[in-house]
Amino acid sequence: MYNLLFDFDGTLFDTDSAHESAFKKTFAAFELGECPAYESLKGIKTKEVFANYAIDEAIVKKMASFKSNTYQADLNSIQAFVDFNLIRHLKSIGHRVFIITGGSRLSIDLLLNIHQVSGLFEGIISAEDYKKSKPDPEPFLTCISKFNISGLMHGIEDSIQGIQSLKNAGIFAIGVHNSQIAEKSDLYFPEINEYLHYLIAQG
Repeated sequence: MYNLLFDFDGTLFDTDSAHESAFKKTFAAFELGECPAYESLKGIKTKEVFANYAIDEAIVKKMASFKSNTYQADLNSIQAFVDFNLIRHLKSIGHRVFIITGGSRLSIDLLLNIHQVSGLFEGIISAEDYKKSKPDPEPFLTCISKFNISGLMHGIEDSIQGIQSLKNAGIFAIGVHNSQIAEKSDLYFPEINEYLHYLIAQG
């Protein structure tokens, strides 16, 4: 049986367009210039993104708060990529499931509640729980330490930063949803449910 360490944004949920829109609106509102490509921001704490554009901590917090509030206002439109019944089945046969994300705990909890799966995951590591963002290994290592994880592990990610974080942590890296990471992943599936069916078929 495996310990399954799931990224959240772009892996479990189709949040990319909502996050990208919120970043663009924040860059415009605070006159920060052109917003970087969202692919380069995936997995990084929101505060860390804006720390590159302001020295004053209060201003950084204000920009991060604006971005988070803008994103959270659109949560009801976000759809899940994953079939949660597949995760329920994997749990029923002994797999453990966790979330490791660069997002805020509030955003994660709100979206899980909307989809009525708030109790499905054994543990959640969010931006508040660690200092160094992906591609640093700290987010995944924090999860392993906090929830006393041992044995076989798979990390499931959709971003370059996420795959690098898994590799840096020494965790077998499953890539999904993003052909740019196919060659960097230990195993790649175009769609997360294909990976879950693959695990179920292994018994």
